[in-house]
Amino acid sequence: MKVPDLRTNRLGALPRFLMAGGMATLLHWLIMMVLVRAGVNAVAATAIGASAGLIANYIGQHRFAFCSALPHRVTFPRYLAGAGIGWILNLLSFVLLRIADANVAFAQITATGVVALANYLFAERFVFHEEPTREAR
Repeated sequence: MKVPDLRTNRLGALPRFLMAGGMATLLHWLIMMVLVRAGVNAVAATAIGASAGLIANYIGQHRFAFCSALPHRVTFPRYLAGAGIGWILNLLSFVLLRIADANVAFAQITATGVVALANYLFAERFVFHEEPTREAR
C-alpha cells in the first residue's frame, strides 16, 4: 500500500491545518485565561496568548499541516507577515466585540474563527505555496 505524499495532497492540508491551529489556539486561550484570572486586562491577555500561540502554530503549520519543503528563511518571514495580519485581525475583532458588550469568551471565540479562515487562505496561497518544478508541470 502506497503512503500518500502529504505535500501533494492539498485537500488533506485543511484538517491538519485545523488540528495544528487548534493546538496553538488552546495554548493561546490557556495563557489568556490564566492571565485574566490573575487580573491582567483582557486585551493584553489575548495579545500575549496569541503571541505564544504564534510560535506553536508556525511549527505545526510548517511541519504537519503543509509539510513544507521550503526553508525556514523563506517561510518564516512569510508566516510572520500573515501572523501580523492575523494578530491585528484578532485584536480588532476582539475589541470591536467587547465594545459591542460581548463577553470575553464569546468575543475571543468569534475572533478566533475569523482569524482561522483568513490564516488558512493566506498560508495555503502565500506562506507555504511552493512553485511547481519543471518536472512537475
